Amino acid sequence: MLPEPVLGDTLRRCYVRLELVALLRQSGQSVRVAAKRAETLREMMLFIEMFTLQRAWNGLTDDELMWEPTEGAWTVGPVTQCRTATPFVTGSLAADFDVGVVEAASAGNAVEPLTSIAWLFWHVGSQPGRAAELDFFGGPHTAADGWTSPYIAAHSIFTNADEAVTSMRTGWVALDSALRSATDEDLERPTRFWGYGAPGPMGTGAQIVGLILNEVSHHGTQIGVLRDLYRERAAI
Repeated sequence: MLPEPVLGDTLRRCYVRLELVALLRQSGQSVRVAAKRAETLREMMLFIEMFTLQRAWNGLTDDELMWEPTEGAWTVGPVTQCRTATPFVTGSLAADFDVGVVEAASAGNAVEPLTSIAWLFWHVGSQPGRAAELDFFGGPHTAADGWTSPYIAAHSIFTNADEAVTSMRTGWVALDSALRSATDEDLERPTRFWGYGAPGPMGTGAQIVGLILNEVSHHGTQIGVLRDLYRERAAI
């Protein structure tokens, strides 16, 4: 759990926002408030940030980012140093991946390796910002074309903690802003998910955002665990 002062500050910001809206309404001023579906997703974001992301990104160092918790852990680095069969490449950098290992693990015949924090920031760090650029928010991209998939559209690989955290924080704010302006109609519009080898299933914008928040939340939790292990690495 977050330390009491941090938790208190976060809740106070939430209350101040609600009080400001109430005062503006009392004065007769027009106030733009997120629609019901958007506000539910924003509330999810608030608690993910409070209890997960602040643990993941506050004070993150380069050493933590690149630490490999076990031998053979998947990580990121120069393409020339990549150790896996089917990595994802962006420019001169690669994120480890092995389709054969993943397929074997899905069949129960292998175990996927642990990853570095840098690998997890590659996996989800830019996802919130890319989600804010989807068409149901008025952006130029669709979910169906894989723009928000971790494995289809090329996206940033981070080897520097400040860059990784800044990208995720900036994207998180952009997604919150996009939701604040979204209507229920926007988020209930039929929208196709991305697929692998075939078209993805139909859903809605709200469901796509919900899936992305789940991705960020559970991988953010992994980052928190890896930071705990990093601090205790001498005793492991």
